[in-house]
Amino acid sequence: MVIEDRPEIERSFRFTIARVACGMSAILAPESTNRLQEAADSNPDESAYLGKHIMLYDGICSYCKGVVEAALDSDESAQFFFSPLQSPFAQKTLGRYGIDSLELRSMYVVSDYGTSDEALRAAAPASNFLLLRLSGELKQLGEANTRKPRALQDAEYKAVADCRYDTHPKLAEVTIPVANRQRFIF
Repeated sequence: MVIEDRPEIERSFRFTIARVACGMSAILAPESTNRLQEAADSNPDESAYLGKHIMLYDGICSYCKGVVEAALDSDESAQFFFSPLQSPFAQKTLGRYGIDSLELRSMYVVSDYGTSDEALRAAAPASNFLLLRLSGELKQLGEANTRKPRALQDAEYKAVADCRYDTHPKLAEVTIPVANRQRFIF
């Protein structure tokens, strides 16, 4: 489909088709929504994550789940909290920025949450922000990434994000962790 006088609509249409082809839209069943709301009822108090950084990730992506687990292991000063994009918290937080979290387009980091310095980063800049604040090999990866031209960073991020479900199995539902539950916001 080509829309000749409206290239922005054509780009949007192609983007939507690509997202659907890669399985990147989320439609939550009522039982999943209820489960996430129940998890949200036991969220840590907002004072626990006020001024901290919050990584918003695709909760049904096994690759993303692995990134979260690695980040938890390497976040020695507990400066990050984690929230699946499908959660009420992520929907509300990204909604303030005019973003529909259920589109599952990117990972995000909200830095300095709830302060006057709060900022939202998406895709490669979010990934680098996270990696640079971790320890060990993940910090080294972040340092290596930031030395690359931004266009290359974006292309590498997009290549992984666009078809992550093809290379890693899609989870049946958002996992609600038992270990480190106090670091998750739903």
